[in-house]
Amino acid sequence: MSGRTRASVVVSMGLASLLAVIGAVPAQATELGVAGGLPTELSAAAAGAAAEPPQRLPEISAVSPLVQRDGFSVAEAPKPVPVPVTPQFASTGVSAVSGAYRWPFPTAVRISDTFGPRIAPCDGCSSLHKGLDMNGGEGAPIGAVADGVVRQVTDYDDGGMGVHAIIDHTVDGRLVSSVYAHMSSGSLSVSAGQTVVAGQQVGNVGSTGQSTGPHLHLEILLDGVTPTDPFAWLTERAGPQ
Repeated sequence: MSGRTRASVVVSMGLASLLAVIGAVPAQATELGVAGGLPTELSAAAAGAAAEPPQRLPEISAVSPLVQRDGFSVAEAPKPVPVPVTPQFASTGVSAVSGAYRWPFPTAVRISDTFGPRIAPCDGCSSLHKGLDMNGGEGAPIGAVADGVVRQVTDYDDGGMGVHAIIDHTVDGRLVSSVYAHMSSGSLSVSAGQTVVAGQQVGNVGSTGQSTGPHLHLEILLDGVTPTDPFAWLTERAGPQ
């Protein structure tokens, strides 16, 4: 075979191989272009997305009210009005300004024995109780039940009523005397002939004389000599203790 004939055969075989390859490639592949390693259509879509402005959430004004209030307002509560308080005790230990009549103690106290017949609680004690036994507590100050003048005092333990005082009062034009017995030694605060006012301290609760324990033995003597029930007499004039 001559050189020309051999060259023609080689060219013919090359063309045949090229036509075979082109026939094997899908038709869609010939219509797609490649740009930057991506198909032309995908590249165009990416380029379009990049061209659109970025999406943003709507801005909220800093002065826009986010919460609606209920319309209620807050006001300062009014300050309480101070209430004047009358002191229960004056410098002497018992209020000296408490009306025409008052109980011997500023607050209610337990009554351990009432006026009238009783079983004598100790040797030498009376079976006819002429007064009212009030348990104000040992050392508690004792106040006069009304304005008056001190008639008599005993500032030592006499073995009967112990340390005691008698004060004369004028009640509705009548003499009435009050007796304060069994007071503690050294506590007597008044002297014979002294003028006192209701509530003024007479002495302190003790247990001198014929006594079974610290208490005030209080007597009310009509006309200065006749015992009467102190509880009823004081309740009528000073009110309940």
